[in-house]
Amino acid sequence: MDAKIILIARVSDVEQRKALPAQKMRLERYADQKQLAYEYYEFDESAHKEARQKFAKLVEHIKKQTTLCYVVFDKIDRFTRDSSQEEVKALQQLVKLGKIELHFPHDSLYIDQNSSAADWFRLGIGMALAKYYSDSIRDNVKRRFEQMLAEGIWVHRAPIGYKNVIKGGTAQKPIKDIEVDDTKAHYIIKAYEMRARGMSYAVIAKELHKMGFRSNISNSKAPSKQFLERILSNSFYYGVMVHAGREYPHKYKPLISRALFNQVQRVRDERKHTKTKYDSKDYTLKKIVKCGKCGRAVSPFKARNTIYLRCANAKCDNPNTAESLVINGVTADIGFIDVPEQWLEKVINELRRRHNDQQTYYTQNITQTRAEYDKLKEKMRKVYYDLLDGRITQTLHDEIATDLEKRQQELNDRLKLLTSDNKDFQVTASYLLDLAQRAEMLFKESDDDLRQKLLEYVLSNIELKDKKLSYILNDPFKTIVETKKKSLSAHNSNIWCG
Repeated sequence: MDAKIILIARVSDVEQRKALPAQKMRLERYADQKQLAYEYYEFDESAHKEARQKFAKLVEHIKKQTTLCYVVFDKIDRFTRDSSQEEVKALQQLVKLGKIELHFPHDSLYIDQNSSAADWFRLGIGMALAKYYSDSIRDNVKRRFEQMLAEGIWVHRAPIGYKNVIKGGTAQKPIKDIEVDDTKAHYIIKAYEMRARGMSYAVIAKELHKMGFRSNISNSKAPSKQFLERILSNSFYYGVMVHAGREYPHKYKPLISRALFNQVQRVRDERKHTKTKYDSKDYTLKKIVKCGKCGRAVSPFKARNTIYLRCANAKCDNPNTAESLVINGVTADIGFIDVPEQWLEKVINELRRRHNDQQTYYTQNITQTRAEYDKLKEKMRKVYYDLLDGRITQTLHDEIATDLEKRQQELNDRLKLLTSDNKDFQVTASYLLDLAQRAEMLFKESDDDLRQKLLEYVLSNIELKDKKLSYILNDPFKTIVETKKKSLSAHNSNIWCG
């Protein structure tokens, strides 16, 4: 029977495909010299991938041949850079059985059933050198990645909300960068803001879908829970990138603050222990009431034109309760949340007088925080010099630097908060008084969604037990209610100013 030639051209990845035409030309020239029919195959699979499916499939095809096959690679390193691979062992076994021959024209090496020990040694050395070359490239890439990460440069594909861009260079060596993607960044910010308010992934996905957000161009469906989880747990958005388990501050513009990111993680941790059934309809007491017996969520539902509250735990004996039985008590308490009109101006004047004391408090805290921040900068500089001088190891330096950077970020967040509070103190106080003036009207005249948000702001620890609703009034509303009750008998404006 006539022999058959199988030509195989291989490169490590897609970017090296430009080398395939040259390999093909040399392989076909070799086949022409043999004057035999040939089959040609080419791949762009990395030698380090766990499953090289294309190559494995070709090996199975070679095993099924009934005639002698010349399996031809341009060079030994195109055959393999890892002699432990199953496909390599399989081809070597076929050689020993006399079913195939391995030809490497560029290296002038031909391995068949009768090859000498010297030829097999040359093949082994060639594979070892190919592996050494591959490992050297990997080490160089790893070192380059470490340098880029230390400089705040992301070495992977930009996360959604950012985009990879080319900023010059040549076709062979382009200068790459990452920029904020203005078409998608606002969706990411909105998702974080909604999650920070305690919204479920399902609600966030629905709202983002209405706004026009898609996880990819071809997908018309709302983003999935898994997709949102990846976005809402990615520290890249506040300025920290993670590579191989290590954190690095990056140089790109953050989309959110670290404080907002931390709040979202707290919401995730809190909701992890709360089992809630999602209901698309709006109810006044939706998502804010817990069962007073088992601690599970209480879900509103509508039956026979009546809204009921029930525990999400089917085994709980807490009875279903009509919302109308408990909502009047809430409405009555909210009616107490107001400052009498004749004393409103006096209270605001008292707040203005106290604002000077607040100003002193904020100024002192800002000064102390900035001083601690500057000390941390000096410590980080000394630790870096210790690393350069060999007094500490890279691992110890990274541990110390990470702790110092986290503390710096905490202080930075504190500075932002203090500065904001310093500016907004008077405005916030006046706004709370204004809200207190209109709380009852807002609650009675608003839709269910707004009434729910108002209750979240005013009340906490809301529990339903045996058809009774208990809760705590949050400050300053609790203070306003208590003060009003005292003033009903005292008729004294000094009670309010106090």
